[in-house]
Amino acid sequence: MSKGIKFTISVGIFALLGCCQFGCEQPAVKKTEVSAVPQQQTEEKTVVAKQEEVRAETSTTEALKETKSCCAVKKEETASHPKDERAIQQIISALTGEKIGPDNSGDLYSGGLTATYTSPENALPGEGKFGKLFKFLPIIKWYDPDHYYTPSMVVSGEFKHEECLMCHTVQTPGIVAQWKKSKHAVATDKGVVGCDKCHGNNHQQLYMPSWKHCGECHPEQKNGHRGGKIGSHTYAFHVSVVETPWQIAKPEAEVTACATCHAIAENRCDGCHTRHDFSLAEARKPNNCGICHTGLDHYEYEMYRESYHGMIYESEQHTWDWTKPMKPANYKTPTCAFCHMKDGEHNAQKASTINSHMGTAMVDRGAPKFKESRQNWINTCKGCHSPRFAADQLEAMDEAVKVSFVKWREAMKIVVDLYNDGMLDPMPNDLAPDYAGHYTFSLLGGEGRMYNVSDIERTSFEMLVYITNAVYKAMAHGAMYGATYGKGAFLQDRWLVQIKGEASKLRRIKALEDKVGIKHTAYDFWKHGEYTDMLLGWKRKPGDVDKAACKHEGENCLVE
Repeated sequence: MSKGIKFTISVGIFALLGCCQFGCEQPAVKKTEVSAVPQQQTEEKTVVAKQEEVRAETSTTEALKETKSCCAVKKEETASHPKDERAIQQIISALTGEKIGPDNSGDLYSGGLTATYTSPENALPGEGKFGKLFKFLPIIKWYDPDHYYTPSMVVSGEFKHEECLMCHTVQTPGIVAQWKKSKHAVATDKGVVGCDKCHGNNHQQLYMPSWKHCGECHPEQKNGHRGGKIGSHTYAFHVSVVETPWQIAKPEAEVTACATCHAIAENRCDGCHTRHDFSLAEARKPNNCGICHTGLDHYEYEMYRESYHGMIYESEQHTWDWTKPMKPANYKTPTCAFCHMKDGEHNAQKASTINSHMGTAMVDRGAPKFKESRQNWINTCKGCHSPRFAADQLEAMDEAVKVSFVKWREAMKIVVDLYNDGMLDPMPNDLAPDYAGHYTFSLLGGEGRMYNVSDIERTSFEMLVYITNAVYKAMAHGAMYGATYGKGAFLQDRWLVQIKGEASKLRRIKALEDKVGIKHTAYDFWKHGEYTDMLLGWKRKPGDVDKAACKHEGENCLVE
């Protein structure tokens, strides 16, 4: 060996994976450096080196002896380190001296670790059959006004429209300026659509308008808006929020944003053409739809922007006359409203082939049973493209969707096998109960939740709801990057690898546990914790669900 080269003999017990996996204390690793020397040096160096090798072998033997009793004493070692039963607030307070106090005090808590949760004092009761189980924050009065809005009662008396303007020009000048630019301010043979037409004229009985009030003057648009089925704007709030476990099972403050976004779509018209100018031009632009149709499980806006249609829109939309009807002759590229609200149709679901629960259900939209719907989409594209081009694009979507579900099914087989073999960590019975008070596997007829589940269930949920459905959304909107590298197929690859890797670890650990006779009991933190104890499953009691409040017959009401 050449002069100066060194090599290290590392002696230890790393190969004894069993004790490493179960947390046994490992003997120290013995490291010995032996230098290679030229032949002309004395034999003393060689003797020293051999002595070091003997010591290394001895060290290995001793290490092996130590490990034989390693797992045998595990229970004693665990018993010597009892679980700290103190709350995190107490632990941090003892370490830092920071006081423990309520989180509504206005005091500053470093990392929030010594604060204690105080639920909202002015929450409003829920509605529908689950109305006894959850509440809304007061903000809901602005998004579901028919059920929750109450006037402030600050001013009394009845006022005409002109009198409203006099006061509000000072109190809320922005609102008045917007209204003056709207079509409502243009006088017709019936006069203007003033404040009193939409809010009433008794100041102590004022109301916030909903689709019902708008429908008095816009019956065609109202009928379209109310003509959808499950999965449409028609049921975006009173089915997709107040009757779904992901809303009612969690603390009201956590899901308020979900509730308000869904409520805008169902309960109010000014979610799309905002008050008080109610602009048609505003409603026709994609970024209007993008307020809700964006992110994770509904990537429609992002996918549109990544397409050629979106690129053309962002490059040229400032040159278009948005007051014109949405016709191919008026707009170089289609927008959301162009395709989904053709000819002013206000049932945005009407153009859809089938409700696939935001792309989480697999369906071949090119199947013969959907021939009429497929032809309608081809006809929509014909304004700018040949029918063959449109048909080929739609077929590409169908095939990409089918392959994406092949990948998802492979992942599900791995996870379901773990469940059937009792190897999930934790198993459903070791978690907090779901919203119905049951201990059900979330991916097979359960709550379908993204919280209060094992790691591999959460990863599987993400693979379906955040990624598999993105393949469909991307291909449907012509976003080829989004379907592959961006948010689709190639991300599926990553999630499938994660699922396989986690499943491999769970099975290897179980094999090692069985070999040494360990019966694992799930840790209590899966079932209880400051947040986990707030979940609905712990609080639900028989009789909490009002079955009589289910008003959409023929649909699955998720009653029990």
